[in-house]
Amino acid sequence: MKIGIYISGLGISKSNSVESYAERLKNEINFNTNGYQYETKIEKIHYSRNRESTVVSIVEKESPENPVYKFYDFKYNEILTEDFKGRTLIYKSLWLFALVIRKLPLIIKRIFIPKNYSRPGQLMYVFSIFLILSLSLVLMFPAVLEATGQFLENEKMTELRKQIPIGDLKYISMKGIFIDLSEKHHINIDFTSLSRMIVLFTALLVLLVSNANTIITDLATNFVCANDYLQHGSKKQLIQGNLEHLVDYITENEKGCKIHFHAYSFGSVLALDYVFPYGIKASKNALEYCEAIVTIGTPYEFVNSYYPEFYNNRQTQPGDQLQWLNVYSAADALGSNFRKDGIAGDSEISFKGASNKPFNINYEVYPIGKFSIIDFIMLYSIKVHDMYWDENTEG
Repeated sequence: MKIGIYISGLGISKSNSVESYAERLKNEINFNTNGYQYETKIEKIHYSRNRESTVVSIVEKESPENPVYKFYDFKYNEILTEDFKGRTLIYKSLWLFALVIRKLPLIIKRIFIPKNYSRPGQLMYVFSIFLILSLSLVLMFPAVLEATGQFLENEKMTELRKQIPIGDLKYISMKGIFIDLSEKHHINIDFTSLSRMIVLFTALLVLLVSNANTIITDLATNFVCANDYLQHGSKKQLIQGNLEHLVDYITENEKGCKIHFHAYSFGSVLALDYVFPYGIKASKNALEYCEAIVTIGTPYEFVNSYYPEFYNNRQTQPGDQLQWLNVYSAADALGSNFRKDGIAGDSEISFKGASNKPFNINYEVYPIGKFSIIDFIMLYSIKVHDMYWDENTEG
């Protein structure tokens, strides 16, 4: 029997769930089959003590006991982000700010040396937005200091201030920072003016960007945790270990099964990490039971450009026995076409030393070659990454 393991992208949404993915496949089967009607059945299983999977079976209405195809989902979001989610918003903003600053030299380098990545300018723009969003909270500190200064200048606090030794430091006062460098040069940061600018910027951010607070939180959580996985291997052993547990559960409970990975966005990074592991031989389950992998919007070229060591020294033993389908859009700034250019066509590159290249399936929802400066500013090529399917499962 054919079994699919569905691995979603980072973040949780209804359209990005295994239920929606299976529903779309069921609709496609109904559309292409005459005389039969299919439906889905959903159940929950525990493949380990603390981890569960949602199982969606596609069955004929007339014989529901015999599934045509079955999906198990692999939930990794909680594992990847559990340590970071409990942090405060200011901590997340500071961490995101530090990460962007750390990556900035490589981001600038890729503008001049793209290394097969076709949209370094768009990514530079995205990272600039990351920087502004993270700074919007980090720079609220001067506003707090200025407000505190005004509070301490209140007449009602005068007597209390006399009792408390609140003196100005050498360069820093409640009014601002002043450093005299020479007779003609000095540094003067006025907390009053700076705080007004910050409050104005933050107000505009909240007014123009819906759910700005949620966006910053989710952005920081997903981006920082994904970076830690790619850069430092954070949570990698736990995630890959749980994925192996799920595969093991399937092979023990689904006799004669052949496993297909269906992986979207960052989920495809995890799936490729499983079938083409770093430094070690692929597991017995991967070699014996994994028949195919479907990557949708996989950020292979993005990862290879900005985390150049991640895909080095990969075991490529599955070779041609593993069928690999890659669904991509040439308009997607994150999705990879495994080519040396940004146009639609057959794949040209793969893992170093791998005999099999992905079979490319081009899917476009927007006329290629008609991007304008407005599309660039509005991040259309990033939004395309979420447009491989409609929120409605009939789309």
